[in-house]
Amino acid sequence: MPLRLSLEYRFFWRPSKIPRAMFASRNLPSFRCKVFSPRTSSLLIAIFALAVRGGLCAPVTPACAKPPALAARLHSHPDPQAWIDLGNWFGEHQQFACAQQAFRSGLRPAPGSAQMNYLLGLSFYESQDFDQAIAPLEHSVKAGPSILKPHLLLASIYTRSARPMDAEAEWRASLHIDPSSTLALHGLSQALLAQGKIADEIAFLHTVHRDDDLTIDLAVAYARNGALEQAVDTVSTAVEATPDSVKLVNTLVTLYIKVSRTFDAQKIAEKSYRLHPDDFSAQISYLRTLVVNGDWGPAMPFGKKVVAENPHSFDALYLEGVLERQSGDYTAARQHLLAAAAMDPSLANLHENLGITLSRLHETADAKTQLEQAITLGDKDPETHFELAAVLRSLGDADGARQEMARYQAAVKEKDAGSLAVSKASEAALALDKGDTQRAVALYREAFIATPKNALLGYKLSVALDKAGDTDGEQAVLEQVIAIDPTIALAQNQLGYLDSRRGDYPSAESHFREAVTSAPAFTQAWISLAATLGMESKLPEAQQAIASALHLDPQNTEAQQLQHDLAAAQNLQPH
Repeated sequence: MPLRLSLEYRFFWRPSKIPRAMFASRNLPSFRCKVFSPRTSSLLIAIFALAVRGGLCAPVTPACAKPPALAARLHSHPDPQAWIDLGNWFGEHQQFACAQQAFRSGLRPAPGSAQMNYLLGLSFYESQDFDQAIAPLEHSVKAGPSILKPHLLLASIYTRSARPMDAEAEWRASLHIDPSSTLALHGLSQALLAQGKIADEIAFLHTVHRDDDLTIDLAVAYARNGALEQAVDTVSTAVEATPDSVKLVNTLVTLYIKVSRTFDAQKIAEKSYRLHPDDFSAQISYLRTLVVNGDWGPAMPFGKKVVAENPHSFDALYLEGVLERQSGDYTAARQHLLAAAAMDPSLANLHENLGITLSRLHETADAKTQLEQAITLGDKDPETHFELAAVLRSLGDADGARQEMARYQAAVKEKDAGSLAVSKASEAALALDKGDTQRAVALYREAFIATPKNALLGYKLSVALDKAGDTDGEQAVLEQVIAIDPTIALAQNQLGYLDSRRGDYPSAESHFREAVTSAPAFTQAWISLAATLGMESKLPEAQQAIASALHLDPQNTEAQQLQHDLAAAQNLQPH
């Protein structure tokens, strides 16, 4: 036997001077010790004595030992409440297996008990045995469908078990019982997002009071639906109401970066950091904007401070690696970027920076791998193709290098067009604000021509054309917009409006239906659809549409009046 074999021993201390009867009555403790066993029993006894005196041995509680008072109750009158009290006592003492035994005993005379099934499910949940918790909780909600806690707990377990459809049903049942339940509101929102039910998510969040988390969820839904401007408006409005919310500001920073408002992002991120200098998320948000905008002066020392205080943070490691690569400290950049990649390899820009760093360190084969990974993950930076071409050339792959240079030139052209479009669109917005609609139209047209797949710019051009009174031009551009992206509800709604003005109600109806399908919370589109259906004498459908509008905005006077008019028209129809 090896000299240092780790074993567990169970010792029952029975001093010889204590009679056996007295020992039995004293309930003397047993001990569990982990020691390295020598080969001789005398050494073992000596080590044990030292271990007990040194606190290395813990008393072992007899399995499921009942407290005397509850044991007496169960002996004299084992009613369900006694088993509940016993199970709760075990639960309070973290003895979950014993709690489960107690609740199972209580279920034998009353297997349909909603409370006992809930407590059994709760004990499994507390012991992290989520699969075992499901069955008793399902029995509990079936036996007591109007009791809130079992629905909440079952929904939480379904969420943890990646069963969002089942979770959704339980969150909805919880809200039916308590419409103000914060846990259920957040849970249902997350379940809808997890299933990709974006239209349902937007409609749901427009019917409830939104806190910071629900506001962010709504912005996420808009962003996933391609409505980045609505996402920005949603969060910026919330930030105006609660400017001290770091969570909201960080979300707005991310959205500003997505819509190329990077200097606006830096401005609010810096303000948030100044207000909350010790908040790590505010530090990272501000540092990210400095890197995005290439503001290297303040970024370099700030990045070193952040990574020194948070050496195991992905964001700190990644951003410091980018800064070190920018400053030419490739050895340090390699270390930090590799550490970040080990934590999360899904960021394209990380692989681009790591590939360039490795190329500068003449690790060309690994540089090629990283740069190709960046492109695979969706990197659109022309520099990535340029660097990959150089690496391929050094590896002797002349054909591959030529192909990458061609891709580089195409990417440069696309990037330049995008930059031009952003610049022209900014000028156009200022011109429109000043009432110079003709200049705004010209600038938006230049921006749209530069980026003809940008549906949002096309829609902005259509708005300018509308203000200029060019209805035919507006119609033509809107048709282009929905050809690029038919889910832009604002464009569909405006096309419906133009069709209805011409008396083409079937076409107007089609566009309004597309608008409410893409944006179920678009109250005005529901009102327009209801009015159009009324003009087509489709009164029952019109009443359903106006009911949807009033569900979203019960105080909308236009919707209230239309509902009254539709009801009057319905009454005038012959029966």
